[in-house]
Amino acid sequence: MKFKYVFWSMVALMLFLIFSFLSLTFELKNPLSVFVEVIFNYSNTNQSHIILISHLARVLVALLAGASLALGGFIMQLQYQNDLADPTLMGVSDGSALSIVIGMIFFPNLTMLERIIFSIIGSFLAYKMISWTYKILFFRKSYLTFPLIGIVISMLLNSITTSLVSYYNIAQSVNSWYNSRLYRVSISDVIYFLPVLSFLIILTILFRKQMDVYAFGHSLATSVGMNRLQWGKFFSISVVALTGISVGIVGRIAFVGLIIPHIVKLTIGKKYASSVLFVPVAGGIFVVISDYFSRYLNYPFETPIGVVIALIGVPIFLYLIRKGATTH
Repeated sequence: MKFKYVFWSMVALMLFLIFSFLSLTFELKNPLSVFVEVIFNYSNTNQSHIILISHLARVLVALLAGASLALGGFIMQLQYQNDLADPTLMGVSDGSALSIVIGMIFFPNLTMLERIIFSIIGSFLAYKMISWTYKILFFRKSYLTFPLIGIVISMLLNSITTSLVSYYNIAQSVNSWYNSRLYRVSISDVIYFLPVLSFLIILTILFRKQMDVYAFGHSLATSVGMNRLQWGKFFSISVVALTGISVGIVGRIAFVGLIIPHIVKLTIGKKYASSVLFVPVAGGIFVVISDYFSRYLNYPFETPIGVVIALIGVPIFLYLIRKGATTH
C-alpha cells in the first residue's frame, strides 16, 4: 500500500513539474534561460519575464480550480453515496452561472470579489434546490434518480441563463468568462482561491477518518456516535464554496468533479480517508495538463478547455472503469 502511494505521488509530481514548466514557458524563446532569469533577476521591463509571470498566474489558477472542482465532486459523491454526483452534472455550477449573469445585468461593473459572492449565492441556492427536490419528491428511489434530478435542474437553470443573456444582449461579456478562458486570469485571482481551498483541504485531511464513517450510512454512523446531520452540513458548505469560487473566477469547467474522484479511487483505493489526499492534487494537475493542450492543439488558436478535458478524461475514465470491473 505504501508503495502505491509513493509511486502515484512520484507520477503526480513528475507530471506537475513537466507540464507546469511547459505552460510557463509556452511561446517563449530559450525558455530555460528565461525561467532562470525570472527566478534570479526578474525585470518588469522585460517582455519575456512579463509573459512568464502571466503564465504563472494561469498555471496557479488552473491548479487551484482543478483541485476545487475535484474535491467538490469527491465530497458530493460521499455525501449522497452516488458515484455520478458532481457539481457540474448536478447543476450547482449552473446555479453559480445564473447568479453571476443576474449580477452582470444589474451591476455591469462587477469586481472579482462581487462576482464570487454572486457565484457562491447561486451555488448555494442550486444545491438546496437539488437537496429539497431529492428529499421531498424522490427519496429512496433508484440509483439513477439523483443524477437525473440534477440533470433536469441543470437544464432548467441553463435555459434561464441563456434566456437572460439573450434578452439583455450580454452574450459577449458572459462568453468571455463562462467558457473558461484562463488567459484572462491574473496573480490577484489566486488570492481568492488559496485561503478557502487551503482551509477546506486541511479540514478534509484532518477529518478524513470521519469521511469513512460517514460513508457507512446513517444507521451505522449514528450508532458509533457521529452526528451525521452536522457533517452533512459541513460537506454541503464545502461543495458550495469550492464550486462557487472556482466558477466565479474561471467559469464553468465540466467533468473534473466526476472523472478525478473515480480515477483516484481506482488507482489509490476506494477508502475515502486514503483517496482524499490525492483528489485535489490529481484534479489540479489534470486541469493544468488540459489547459496546456488547449493552447497547443490548435495553435495559434485555443481549443476550449472543456473539449480537451473530455478528450483526455473520457478514455482514461473508461479504461480505469473497465480495469476496475475486471479485477473484482
